[in-house]
Amino acid sequence: MRKIVTSIALIAAALIFTWSALAQPFPSRSVKIAVPFPAGGGTDLLARVIAQALSKMWGQTVYVENLSGAASGNVGAHEVWESAADGYTLLLSPPGPIALNKLLFKNMPFDSSKWVPISVVASVPYVLAVRKGLGVTNIKELIAKAKANPGKITYASPGVGTVGHLAAKQFEMLAGIEMTTVPYKGLAPALNDILGGHVDLIFDTATTSLQFYMNKKIDIIASCSAKRWAGLPGIPTIAESGLPGFRAVTWYAMVAPPGTPATIANKISNDVATVMKDPQTADNIKTMLKMDPIGSTNTEAAKLFLDDTMLWSNVIQQANISLD
Repeated sequence: MRKIVTSIALIAAALIFTWSALAQPFPSRSVKIAVPFPAGGGTDLLARVIAQALSKMWGQTVYVENLSGAASGNVGAHEVWESAADGYTLLLSPPGPIALNKLLFKNMPFDSSKWVPISVVASVPYVLAVRKGLGVTNIKELIAKAKANPGKITYASPGVGTVGHLAAKQFEMLAGIEMTTVPYKGLAPALNDILGGHVDLIFDTATTSLQFYMNKKIDIIASCSAKRWAGLPGIPTIAESGLPGFRAVTWYAMVAPPGTPATIANKISNDVATVMKDPQTADNIKTMLKMDPIGSTNTEAAKLFLDDTMLWSNVIQQANISLD
């Protein structure tokens, strides 16, 4: 009898603790935004801008933790995926661990389709940058040159399966041309050879290439967004230059571990949207990071994840690209 009474008391205490926890407004303690890459990169800097804004809004500490371990971001993302589904551990990442890596790896350590979307916080389009002296000023001229010289136009790939690599493959398919891939282990050496005139072109984020374009070290002949990028309003898109449907944009999204309650996910999503509309936060992202602040709803985020998965799945399958 005493054991039964003790058990009932323990169950009651557990229920009281659970009800008490649920009754507390979110957040009632510090929140971690995990970035699955080393400190100092664009994702890390973006996360810190958002963390500072949320800390001010919530009156709780919001801090960034870098969980690097692999270029794909899978290692750090997996750690978040296995975290408690309570909203206190969030992931901020570009497409890879959220929507893209599952197309490239046969043996993913987690099911990325089960992320709970929070918000697409920012984006930046890719651009097509060419070396000085290539002799092309627009997409039509580039395609004509490539068709007249099959396989002789070279493009720098900063890594197999990166958006830059996939964008080049998408361009080849839609344009009906054949180029030669020059592989690199990272963006820095790839850009160095473009600047040195050793490789003809590269698909790179506008964030990175803009400075070299402004210094007249490279030419940007097109952007890869659906519409002209505000940072380069005079540069046409590839889609409007004869290849409708072409798109290559990198985005940065916040997601929560599987099973995170909708009430918590919705609150975080709404609050992120609010801070992204703050003039100071938005200006920091535009001027410091050269990104476009967004702050989407979680429904809009889920749709973008699906759209990008479909887009790159077609390219990856046709080009037979794999990282396993």
